[in-house]
Amino acid sequence: MASTAAQFFLVTAFSSSAFGGNPAGIVFLDTTLPPDYLGKIAQTLNQPMISVVSPVPLPSDNLKATAYSVRFFATSGKEVQICGHGTLAAAKVIFELPEVASSEVDTIHFKNLYGNTLTAVKRENGFVELKIPSTVPGDVSDEEKARLKVYVDKAFGRDVKITDMKTGGSVYSSYIMTEIDENENLAGSSIDPNTLIGNGYTVNIFTSASSSSDEEFVSRMISPGMVPGGEDHVCGSAHGTLTPYWHSKRGIKPGVEVKARPVSPRGGELRVTLDDVAGSVILKGQATVFATGQLHL
Repeated sequence: MASTAAQFFLVTAFSSSAFGGNPAGIVFLDTTLPPDYLGKIAQTLNQPMISVVSPVPLPSDNLKATAYSVRFFATSGKEVQICGHGTLAAAKVIFELPEVASSEVDTIHFKNLYGNTLTAVKRENGFVELKIPSTVPGDVSDEEKARLKVYVDKAFGRDVKITDMKTGGSVYSSYIMTEIDENENLAGSSIDPNTLIGNGYTVNIFTSASSSSDEEFVSRMISPGMVPGGEDHVCGSAHGTLTPYWHSKRGIKPGVEVKARPVSPRGGELRVTLDDVAGSVILKGQATVFATGQLHL
């Protein structure tokens, strides 16, 4: 039986280094293939996320834009609706394709099967800009905070000073965000992802004010069972909750760009802007291609 060759790229997103940021596999393949099949490819590539992309017609004559269908799959083989770092990595690859690099294209519209369109725009100095949905972080009752603190303390292995807790609101309903005191040293903390299993949330975001003047806030995202090792190196979608939260807390006006730093062991860098009118968060980051090849399927 003849095999089908599919081009793939391995990319680190939200970093200018091959050894930082969040890795993703980009696979050029028919996105209408069964999810079980595409999920097996994700399991085999063993990256935190793969983005399966294929070009689709653009309903306009705009020479500066192109469109791709996209689907995201985690290492577990499970399909994910939206992935910020997977989108950034895919945009980096597509912008550097010879047929795109030689054209006027500076915008890519990524369309998924859920009716969402994620737009990536080429910016100066190798930056790519994305828009992801923003949310209104939801309040957490005192009773729920007390319940969740038990999980947090187990994860950190100590009594953690918690400043606030918010849910991801209606947009990110499976997300819980916990702000801890700056002196807790989020970057230097050892977190056991497995202790968070059963707390009722898929995505656990931990954040604190930055002790450095270089960025406004720092964060880590823990998702046991979803990503390898339980920690997402850089989670773009987490900033759909983090950005409106910190803008509100610090009185940062919409439209003002600030720096944010994920402080996982690999680390990363991104810039965020809240667009209140559009109900979105603008993410800007760099990406690095560190491997290319072909899959024989």
